[in-house]
Amino acid sequence: MDRQRGVYFIANDFILDRAIAFLNSFRRYNTSIPLCLIPYADDIDRLAALRDRYDFDIWADSELLDTCDEISRTFHGVARTERKYRKLATWEGAFDEFAYFDCDTVVLHDVSFVFRYLDQYAFITGYANSPGTRHLVWEDSIYETGALTEEQIAYAAGTGFVASRKEHLPFAEVQRRLPAAQKLAPHMYLETCDQPLLNYLMVTSGLPYTSLNIAAAANGASDVAVERWGGLPIGEIRDGAVVSPESPPTLFVHWAGLWYRNGTDLARIPGADLSDLPNYELWRYYRDQPVG
Repeated sequence: MDRQRGVYFIANDFILDRAIAFLNSFRRYNTSIPLCLIPYADDIDRLAALRDRYDFDIWADSELLDTCDEISRTFHGVARTERKYRKLATWEGAFDEFAYFDCDTVVLHDVSFVFRYLDQYAFITGYANSPGTRHLVWEDSIYETGALTEEQIAYAAGTGFVASRKEHLPFAEVQRRLPAAQKLAPHMYLETCDQPLLNYLMVTSGLPYTSLNIAAAANGASDVAVERWGGLPIGEIRDGAVVSPESPPTLFVHWAGLWYRNGTDLARIPGADLSDLPNYELWRYYRDQPVG
């Protein structure tokens, strides 16, 4: 069966520079894969003006996105809307098989290899099962609840990248399982917004889940491209490529949590100096290198 494959990303004009860096990098290595923007908010006029240059569609079902926003408020309070929960809509989109990327990334590889793992796994993330990142998903108190196994807790995946098939988490299933997830809200590290909820939905789905590095090891591969955090050294950078990487190679670099100074997004600071952003030269290369 032929399956429609594509990639989603979430952005708006507020983070236009980050979106441009993402789009330039993505289209350098992925010239033809369908791409769809999920608006983070209504201010997307400047971003939408780039749709022909980067060949992307724009998500049209605003009602579903509003419902995702409502879910965010059940976890964060009615005064706070975390629109990152809009990635829950990806399982209702046009693509049968898809990958989702956070927009504060640059992509350094063809992503098509990811889809072959979807024959084995229902959910694939960039990284998981790292003891040092469990606290970014679950509070220590999660162990006392008995709601999850130690294996499910230890998965603790970053959700800045997720690949899946749309049948694995339809929105009706999200809503059906939401009450059980909400009971665990006091034990979730909600500063990472949607990440605890998505982890809960994946590990309690009854379907197989993994990360790129674990999938590679299980299939005897040592050269599968994986996620790297932008806050760590990633190797020598030349012409927008990591030319002396650690093994394995790099699918994308993700600056998660690094766009803030004293709790304020750098986009809100006029004239902010970005030069101290870790691995700044890589991000800047793609911000300034147009496609074509």
